[in-house]
Amino acid sequence: MTTSTRVHNFCAGPCTLPVSVLEEVRDEILDFDGTGMSIIEASHRAEAYDAVHMNALADFRSLAAVPDDFAILFLQGGASLQFAQVPMNLLADGETAGYVNTGTWGKKALGDARKVANVYEAWTDADDAFDRMPAVGEIEVRDGARYVHLTSNETIGGIRFADLPSFDVPLVTDMSSDFLSRSIDWEAHDLVYGGAQKNLGPAGLAVVAVRRDRLSTHGRSLASYLDYATHESNDSMANTPPMFAIYVTGKVLR
Repeated sequence: MTTSTRVHNFCAGPCTLPVSVLEEVRDEILDFDGTGMSIIEASHRAEAYDAVHMNALADFRSLAAVPDDFAILFLQGGASLQFAQVPMNLLADGETAGYVNTGTWGKKALGDARKVANVYEAWTDADDAFDRMPAVGEIEVRDGARYVHLTSNETIGGIRFADLPSFDVPLVTDMSSDFLSRSIDWEAHDLVYGGAQKNLGPAGLAVVAVRRDRLSTHGRSLASYLDYATHESNDSMANTPPMFAIYVTGKVLR
């Protein structure tokens, strides 16, 4: 297929990938970096893949201007798993957080967080079919709230925060649709996450940037895979990572 026969893709995700990236993947799919095997057959412990993995982490940090006091994690499960994993890792017993319910994805984040932690709905526009984002003053920030969770861009509803609000408590933001398309105020955040497939690469990869001093502060007995500290201490290779998704995303980042 030539570039002239490719269709325009207006889906929210998976996103359109650069033709140059697709061509590189095609050329390397049978023999990755002279190894004699495909990237989808290679060991994640192999030297050739290690370079791909670490370069992708470094390139994301550089492009998103992620400060050194944030860990970057490459995880599986998409943004949907983060709806539960975020409160598991950021909220200790007795702590709470506010969730801004701005549409499909904000509602899902709130619903899953409620299953694993004590959170509250900080704002919703459900009665008006989620046709706008809230003003800062409309968002309820309760005393003792550990963070406020936002969805920066509700792709199904077609609404987006023009500017992310800031509060006296940290933000946690699902930026699946915004990664690398807008700057991030890292000082205002404890954590930013998103699925790669809407703006970075193919499906199968979630990217999480979390303050290092928030790792292992939850006091919970979590399964090791669900604990961010496990992945930070193993450069996101505690188990076999989504290698192909990271490989393609790395090419997009470069």
